[in-house]
Amino acid sequence: MFDLTLTQRSLLAAGFVVAVGLVAFPAEDPAVTRGRELFDRTFTKAEGLGTPEMNADTCRGCHSDPVLGGAGALELNVTRFGFDNMGVGPFQELPGGQGLSKLRPPHYAWREEAAATADCFEQRQTPSLLGDGLVDAIPESAIVANEDPNDLNADGVRGVARRLTINGITEIGRFGWKAQIPRLADFVRDAMFGELGITTPDDGRGFAPTTDGDTVADPELGATATADVHAFMASLPAPVRAGSTDPLVALGQQIFGEVGCTKCHVPALQGASGPVPLYSNLLLHNVMPAGYRGMAEPGAGVGFFRTPPLWGISHTAPYMHDGRAETLLAAIQAHDGEAAGVRAAFQARPEADRDALLRFLGDL
Repeated sequence: MFDLTLTQRSLLAAGFVVAVGLVAFPAEDPAVTRGRELFDRTFTKAEGLGTPEMNADTCRGCHSDPVLGGAGALELNVTRFGFDNMGVGPFQELPGGQGLSKLRPPHYAWREEAAATADCFEQRQTPSLLGDGLVDAIPESAIVANEDPNDLNADGVRGVARRLTINGITEIGRFGWKAQIPRLADFVRDAMFGELGITTPDDGRGFAPTTDGDTVADPELGATATADVHAFMASLPAPVRAGSTDPLVALGQQIFGEVGCTKCHVPALQGASGPVPLYSNLLLHNVMPAGYRGMAEPGAGVGFFRTPPLWGISHTAPYMHDGRAETLLAAIQAHDGEAAGVRAAFQARPEADRDALLRFLGDL
């Protein structure tokens, strides 16, 4: 009888494939177990929750579809806002930044005043964290190798890596809808404060404030606990393909490449210990229509988003950065900008070919 971890049991229950081999699994790392408990834990105000802002009171509150650590439903979307002079530009951040948290404490009313001056809003869909440990280990060189900012191959697709300066050193972003986070450990700190309002120890990288205005001593989540959450997130296995033998799935995979989807959704990037089959190049692309109004950041302008990995995609509806697409077909049809040519190539194929491509996506 196989000794499966809680994460593996959850993946099996959700229809994911878990390779178990012919031997029992070794005992789970205690840090991963503690990290899972913290990820699933409901924090309280006495522990520092909600100052200055919060979107939920637990990590699980957003990341639970189809299993703990997964994506989130449409109703869990959060809002970002700014001012772009009714589309004339330039985009400007308002006091306090772009994030407009869902569950603001009453004493944080000044953010309501800032929001009242905004004229541009953009929703954010909760991304899945499954497999992010593997993504974290992909060398930067494997990401920048696919850049083509000047469209030198004249295919209409321009991919660019998000470059961030951390302590005077350029790093490549790989997490977040605008690839604004370079490391998974940075993501932990950013999310603990931005989503829960909980401070973490200062690691010198600047991805989250280390103090806030409440009466709870900082850091509100200690170094060991922060490392445990990171260990759990890094341990989350990547979704494994269903492995259908339906010949239409194989045909759909072929068509996926023929129409040009693989220009951005690269089947695999070389990781630390082999290919990582994430179906993403982790680059920024502008896939929004002309005149689109949204958030801008240094190095990631309006309409530019990181190519989301497609592994496990059939389990993580809705799609696109704001959840505007409820189905995989709607997601393809929502692609514009750099992806307009690929979308047109898909739409030009016979209905049987389009259905085969969707079957392939459903197998990921």
